[in-house]
Amino acid sequence: MSAQARLEILRSAVAEQPSRRWTSRVVQRLYQQHGHDVPHQRTAKNDLALLARQGLLLVCGPENGRYYLMRRLSGGAR
Repeated sequence: MSAQARLEILRSAVAEQPSRRWTSRVVQRLYQQHGHDVPHQRTAKNDLALLARQGLLLVCGPENGRYYLMRRLSGGAR
């Protein structure tokens, strides 16, 4: 599965489940549910980190217990 396909799946899932805690394990299961081979944990972590750098997710927790949450719009955005 291409990086673009993985990220599209992940972006859609984050939008559909905005209150979920996203971890590499959750992302690996998500990709598997979409009929793709389970990527390495590092791939799932990198995908989450990329969406955080793009501003979609917030990084939470320590390095060995990291999870991500959907970033909420602030300032009364409509």
